[in-house]
Amino acid sequence: MIFKKKTALLYRLAFACVALLLSSTLALAEPQEAISAPDFTLKSLSGEEVSLSQQRGKYVLVNFWATWCGPCKVEMPSLEILHQRFKSKKFSLLAISNDMFGARIVEPFATANNLSFPILLDQQLQASNKYGVVSLPTTFMIDPKGNIIGELRGAEDWASPDNILYFENLLAN
Repeated sequence: MIFKKKTALLYRLAFACVALLLSSTLALAEPQEAISAPDFTLKSLSGEEVSLSQQRGKYVLVNFWATWCGPCKVEMPSLEILHQRFKSKKFSLLAISNDMFGARIVEPFATANNLSFPILLDQQLQASNKYGVVSLPTTFMIDPKGNIIGELRGAEDWASPDNILYFENLLAN
């Protein structure tokens, strides 16, 4: 008899936990308010000033990285593939270097790795601080209206079939 009462109590507790989980999951599934991406203006390797606001109307992948960051170096070739694949569509890739010595360090790295996407220099970490970047690489996806629609901390294979499919679907609209 005691066993049956304990079993019944366990079932009620389990049911309550599942109900609590479902209610919190449903609350998370509700649409959230749009988060506007902070604007920035930084110099590119070519010396021109580039701002996020110039990219309005496009999906923008903003990647914070550094030449001394191992995972950053690993993902650079896949970022180049992504850039080459979608650069003619409404897509832009901005790689923001956190290297303290700027172009002197970044330019040889970009040349050696055949990187053709825009690389911006954030030696004073102005843009990085606006985005709350605490680890590298950190990547943000920004929609054509200038809202952050995704954030990823850590390295990624941007040329994986799943990622290519994601960007094909995103840019098809």
